[in-house]
Amino acid sequence: MGLTGYYMAAPGYFAGNDDYTGFFLHHCVHYMDLVSFLVSPVRTISARKVEKTPGRLLFHVGFEFECGAIGNIAMGTIQFRGTPVERIELMSDHQRVEVDDVIEIKWHRNPPFKIDDLGATLKDDSDTLTWKPNFTAAANEDPKGYHSLLADVVPALAGASTPAPSIADGVIAMERLEILRAALDI
Repeated sequence: MGLTGYYMAAPGYFAGNDDYTGFFLHHCVHYMDLVSFLVSPVRTISARKVEKTPGRLLFHVGFEFECGAIGNIAMGTIQFRGTPVERIELMSDHQRVEVDDVIEIKWHRNPPFKIDDLGATLKDDSDTLTWKPNFTAAANEDPKGYHSLLADVVPALAGASTPAPSIADGVIAMERLEILRAALDI
C-alpha cells in the first residue's frame, strides 16, 4: 500500500557538480529502479525541492503505482556520509518491512498486545522478526565482493531468466530520472 524512504549523500561528495548529474546517476537511479521492483510499475512521479546553496539539495519524490500504492522518497546532498543515510519502508495491511542502511531488516506484523496476558510469549507467526548480518562471519553472511551479484547477472547474460535487472529496466530508470529532473527544474 505504501513505500517511504530516504537516501542521502554529502555535499562534498559531488563537489564541482552543481547540476547534480553525478548524484542522479550514481545514487538516485537506484531508487528509480527499486521502487518498481518492490511495489509495482510507476504510474506518476512528482517532486519538490529545497536548495540551500549550490550543491546542497533536498528533494521529495512522490510516486503513484499501477497497483494503487503510493510512495515518497527524500533524497539529497545534505547529510554527512559517516552517519546512516539510507532507509526504505514498505507498508501493507497490518505489516511493514523496514530496511536500514542495506543491512538491518525488520518485519513488523500484527502482534497481539501482550500487556494483559501474563503468559504472553513471542509468537513465530505474528511478532516482529529482525535480521542483521554478522559481519564477523563474513564468509557465511557477506561474500565480500561481486559474487552474489554476478550469480544473477552471468546466467542472465547467457539468456537465462533471473532477478537481475535488464537493459530495459535500466532504460526505465533513466527515463524516470529525466522525469524527476524536469519536475525539479534541474
